[in-house]
Amino acid sequence: MGKYGLKIKNIEAGILYECNLGVRDYMETTDAMLTKSLFYDFLLENGMQTYNDKSTRDIICVQFGFGSSSYKEQVKKLERTIKRMNPSTIFVYDSKIEKLKQALDKAKLNKDKYDKRSAQELRTMFYRDGVSVTYVSRYKNGDIRDSETIHYKMLYRTPGKAKLGSCMFIRDELFDDADHFLKMGIQLPTNNSPIVEIGAYSSLVTSTIVGKVKIEPENILILKDVDSYFNTDVVSVEIDEQNHCLAKHISDYKLKNTLFDGQALIDSSLFPLWADGYILLRQHFFKAAAFVSNIQTFFKDYFGDQYETAEVVDMFGNKHLAKDIKLITTDNAMKCLKFNVTYEYWSDWVRKNGSMFGIVKTAHPSKLGKVQRMSYQMINALDMDTMPDVVQTSVDYIKKLKRNDNTFLDYLRDNQNFSNDFEVLLALVDQNPDFVHSTYFKERRGAIISNYVMKFRNGKVIQNGDNLVIVGSPYAMLLHSVGEDVNKDDTFEQEDCAMQCYTERFDDGEYLAEFRSPFNSRNSLGLLHNHYHDKFKRYFPFGKQIIAVNMIGTFLQDRNNGLIYWFGSTEM
Repeated sequence: MGKYGLKIKNIEAGILYECNLGVRDYMETTDAMLTKSLFYDFLLENGMQTYNDKSTRDIICVQFGFGSSSYKEQVKKLERTIKRMNPSTIFVYDSKIEKLKQALDKAKLNKDKYDKRSAQELRTMFYRDGVSVTYVSRYKNGDIRDSETIHYKMLYRTPGKAKLGSCMFIRDELFDDADHFLKMGIQLPTNNSPIVEIGAYSSLVTSTIVGKVKIEPENILILKDVDSYFNTDVVSVEIDEQNHCLAKHISDYKLKNTLFDGQALIDSSLFPLWADGYILLRQHFFKAAAFVSNIQTFFKDYFGDQYETAEVVDMFGNKHLAKDIKLITTDNAMKCLKFNVTYEYWSDWVRKNGSMFGIVKTAHPSKLGKVQRMSYQMINALDMDTMPDVVQTSVDYIKKLKRNDNTFLDYLRDNQNFSNDFEVLLALVDQNPDFVHSTYFKERRGAIISNYVMKFRNGKVIQNGDNLVIVGSPYAMLLHSVGEDVNKDDTFEQEDCAMQCYTERFDDGEYLAEFRSPFNSRNSLGLLHNHYHDKFKRYFPFGKQIIAVNMIGTFLQDRNNGLIYWFGSTEM
């Protein structure tokens, strides 16, 4: 099979409908990709046909960007195009005009076949009735050699395509099995059916994966998530009786945060060697960010001599031997619970997949090494009097680019691609080191550095920072797994001016500026204090791309929505 999956056809609904009406001869398509996923594996094992292991016609992607034209609209468009084309003796123009005139004549012959439909009308029609696609192969002279018509049914609409309105359609013969697999056999009620919800969660197994990990259901401990409350001063945005928006200051307001929403801990014995810090997991109606942890080390320390027989209890009342637990997560990862599905039912479906969980992604260090570029939004959120310190790293680097040959050559190596000549410059320097003194090299060096300076002026300021993935109070999650109060978590302490965190990316005791990513408001800017603790070193081999943050009694979640953050060192 293809390295990333199978090629499929991407078709615009309006064009497809006009082809089926007979008012359009050629069906314009683009290539799309059915990427590797748990669903992809299922299709390969259950009848999906491929061509040379590179493409398939059994699934197509349909976009609803525009509808079909009426006869008057088509004629008007063709006449306008012909009129705008300047008559010329150049053959190519004569040829184009002749083809347009032929198209106009054909439109007039097919006048009664046109049927104007909006994109929404086509969506409703295709969803309800499906759609047929005729594939035609031709001889070199244009005559039809063979044709195949396949009828498709709408299968799913992925969350990633929601803005474009793209949908995946599948060959009729494969629909029932594929739909049953995606929905995990869940039967929806006739009245008040949660169609939107099941559409969003059933497509989780279609997520593109970069790998898989085997986790047996009995080795997973599913807990009820914990709500944490604390009082603080807030600014509440409200609407008054005249529908005017106002900011209301409230003192001693009680805030509630869910501590472990969407997060999991995975034992280091299962964690892939190629992954870094965490893996984003997908299974039937399940998604969680699983952070590498020494779960079994914690259980051995906690239970001591009773470790071999010690039991932990999940949210359903099921008892598990502590020594068998490889993954700890909460009910927020179990989307199937929204549809009254039992734990046993979900477990059976996981086993049908060979207990394989798809890995969507893992953490990656900055391509720039120990630095990362800030965005202009981050710059705009800072006070002017901080700018000298903020830009100092970039200024020093620009000076080194100008004065130090090795620094400049390293820059060329890190940024070479097919669209620039950096590889050529490096090859010439390797052939003759004195080439750096040539007029041509100096001119190119000046132009490259000028371009870098321009990016710097536009806000691409480098800083000792990186995009880190956040995990909330992980030791508290371990305590929760054995029934202890999460407030017994002693790995973090409360501070007046900052929130404590732990990451190996920065030194113990460093203060860090925290920016939510994507960053769009000064409200999503915070101050963290890096705090090393022996329990982190013992139980959480996160590496340098993960940052653990204290979620208990802090407003980090209220100021920041999301799991991926940008962090940089700062000074107090």
